[in-house]
Amino acid sequence: MTLHDPTSYADLAQGKIKHIDFHIRIDFDSHTLDVEARYQMQEPVHGSLYLDTYKLEIQEARVDDQQLAWELDASDETLGERLHVKGLAGASSFTLKFRTSPEARALQWMSPSQTAGGKHPFLYSQCQASNARSIFPCQDTPSVRFTYTAEVEVSEGLSAVMAAEQVDASKERGWFSFKMPQPIPSYLFAIAVANLDFRELGPRTGIYAEPELLDAAAWEFAETEKTMVEAEKLLGPYLWGRYDMLVLPPSFPFGGMENPRLTFLTPTAILGTRGQANLVTHELAHAWTGNLVTNATWQDFWLNEGWTTYAETRITEILEGKEAADLNAVYDEKRTYEIMKRVGMESPLTCLKQPQDGRDADSMPSVLA
Repeated sequence: MTLHDPTSYADLAQGKIKHIDFHIRIDFDSHTLDVEARYQMQEPVHGSLYLDTYKLEIQEARVDDQQLAWELDASDETLGERLHVKGLAGASSFTLKFRTSPEARALQWMSPSQTAGGKHPFLYSQCQASNARSIFPCQDTPSVRFTYTAEVEVSEGLSAVMAAEQVDASKERGWFSFKMPQPIPSYLFAIAVANLDFRELGPRTGIYAEPELLDAAAWEFAETEKTMVEAEKLLGPYLWGRYDMLVLPPSFPFGGMENPRLTFLTPTAILGTRGQANLVTHELAHAWTGNLVTNATWQDFWLNEGWTTYAETRITEILEGKEAADLNAVYDEKRTYEIMKRVGMESPLTCLKQPQDGRDADSMPSVLA
């Protein structure tokens, strides 16, 4: 039986993406990415392959030097456009060239005036839940995992970071390369470009931020390595290599996003008191619950956030004591009931398992943490 995800056009009976090699050029003037991506499938594909896209300008499809036919279905505001890559007669790899839209819903382009430094622009992505399709054609469902490499060209003087291992970097040349050896679902793909500095926090931990925020951010999250050690005692070895963090502009819509190897954080968590330590605890816990074991579709998103909240509570109890953990639990319970009352106690959106006919993954969870 082949799993059907109503939030994706992907037909997994056609095969699954195994690996992608990206070359990405960032254009702040046009608010677009120019991308060439070479896809490797788990098995050879016979016939067409369906991929999710959203307002992408597809320029070319080929196998080696042989051009492939392709077409886009009519646009759907929620699902985007289904891309048919045709003529894959037993090929297991192919290349696509494309450009993102200024309206890509996964990309946020900040002007210099919207940053802490006020002199340089800032780009960051937010792919959860089903927005990766606005950056690159993909099987945009959490049941498909792939590894990737990326070469990123940016404006001179800016830095690129990704939720991946940095292989090489030259800020002077505007050239950065990355690899993600652990397979991830598309919603955990992440990239950011800005004027950034970095500070080591521990043997496996560090933080990126604009220079104006770095000292405060490094102090605020200085105990992250200690949190990792306690998390490993409870959950097992941390399998992602490093755990770094990136402080984003205030427009970031969440407290944090658990992108593997590089958690994205709101600057509003920098209080000067280390009072938002549980935010990092929660995003770190996702390294096990969510990033390693992921819900197959967004109908079961509670498996991702529910188990992560449980893990966060257990780690907090170890680090801060049972009273602190209980206080957080009471707050979360009160907040949950308030949301349920606002949505409607009988609404299907208050159920753990979301409606089977739901197509908009972003509308399913009432709270993203």
